[in-house]
Amino acid sequence: MKQVEGKFEVIDSFAIRRRNEFYLIGRINEGIAKEAWFVNIPLNGSLTFTLRISKIEEVEISREENKYTLIIISPENDETLDLLLGLNIGNESFDITIDGED
Repeated sequence: MKQVEGKFEVIDSFAIRRRNEFYLIGRINEGIAKEAWFVNIPLNGSLTFTLRISKIEEVEISREENKYTLIIISPENDETLDLLLGLNIGNESFDITIDGED
């Protein structure tokens, strides 16, 4: 079992195809997250999809006091990007680990 370094609460997700980037916006509730670490997305009880974090940005939304964290993923291909969009990720909490698979 991988050691969990942080917990990321995802509010919503989206993609910018021209940049080949997938975005998770939310908050780090526990621990930390760093670039090159992994977001662990459980697909079912025994299968977890790990995504390498390309970049982490801080986001401010007008008329909101809270700052958010934007985790940026650069999928290897269009099929992976399609899969990520199809998962409709939002209102979920994911583990952040140092180890994972690209």
